[in-house]
Amino acid sequence: MPQTVYEFLCIFMIYAFLGWCTEVSYAALDLGKFVNRGFLNGPYCPIYGFGVLIVIGVLTPLKENLLILFAGSFLLTSVLEYLTGWLLEKVFHNKWWDYSDIPFHINGYVCLKFSVLWGLACSFIMLVLHPLIYKFILIFPNSVGAVLLIVFLSAFLIDCIFTVSTILKFNRHLKLIDEVAGKLKGISNEIGENIYENVVDVIEKREMIEQRKAEYEKLIERHKELLETRILGQERLLKAFPGMKSLDYNESLQKLREHVKEWIKTRKNKRED
Repeated sequence: MPQTVYEFLCIFMIYAFLGWCTEVSYAALDLGKFVNRGFLNGPYCPIYGFGVLIVIGVLTPLKENLLILFAGSFLLTSVLEYLTGWLLEKVFHNKWWDYSDIPFHINGYVCLKFSVLWGLACSFIMLVLHPLIYKFILIFPNSVGAVLLIVFLSAFLIDCIFTVSTILKFNRHLKLIDEVAGKLKGISNEIGENIYENVVDVIEKREMIEQRKAEYEKLIERHKELLETRILGQERLLKAFPGMKSLDYNESLQKLREHVKEWIKTRKNKRED
């Protein structure tokens, strides 16, 4: 059990980094390429750091009983993952991961498959890995460790601020795309309805229709311009969370995702040529 704030922070950062390594390794096996997974830009996933600290704090007195250790790890990590997914969705209006296509899920936030894996992983951590890591923390020079911790935590906090700013800009960008798409649909419907309602009056309404068509073409250009606009950090977020859904502008998000994929593909082909 950690006894000081220093030890708590060391454990948090170490497991946040190891969690990031796990996510990257899983993505590499699943996709066959490197993907910087995780909510933040740097090499750490905070949910793993918090998860291990919770498991250590709650289950250390019970770790001699393997069944309780596994069941407790299964339950605690599932609750943490559910709450994290729910909270991120409520704060940023995006669903960052979705297990809805995996059997035995709860609202897409958690599923039996990954909960079992978290339970097994935390049991291994408690029985094998953590005693070694904790011993390393104790024998590592505190003065050097404190300096490294300050550096890593500073980078972590800056990353948090930058990531939140990026997401807020990203959501505003999606809103603009969605507004333009809505106007395009409205004008298209209006032109169609005017023509359909009375074909005889088309000549009289030609001037109005031409005006609306001009507005439509301008909106098309604006829509294209917005899709082509690159927000710093946007590409990484889309790669890191391929199943991300927007609660407010999901149709625009999916259009943007497809546009970014085509842009990446075109850029790759140009480099190969």
